[in-house]
Amino acid sequence: MRPAPPEIEALVQRLYDANQRRDFAAFSALVAPDLQWPDATRGGVLTSPEAVRDYWAYNDAAIRVETTPVEVHLDDDGRIVVDANQVVWNRNGQLWSDMCVRHCYTLRDGLFWRMDMGSRGDSD
Repeated sequence: MRPAPPEIEALVQRLYDANQRRDFAAFSALVAPDLQWPDATRGGVLTSPEAVRDYWAYNDAAIRVETTPVEVHLDDDGRIVVDANQVVWNRNGQLWSDMCVRHCYTLRDGLFWRMDMGSRGDSD
């Protein structure tokens, strides 16, 4: 892997900021209309920005998640690999987890098209 260029780091930061704020308009502007996004809560794949919005609503009813990019790289296939700190609380404010996660993104026409989730040891 190699470090991502500044413009890719900025694009990633915009995506995570939109997600954190639950800013659907900003998120939708960054993702492909036929995206492939994992449903980490219920399983399966989300296939539209609207499905991701519904996923946010479902999760937000039970948990609060903050995910902050720590390192952004490009793998040998050109995918964007983000190691991020993810903190999860229940709705009562009790800490459930605080860990490093790995998100891998594939761009299509300059938009985030696919997201894959893994652990930090993946693709090193």
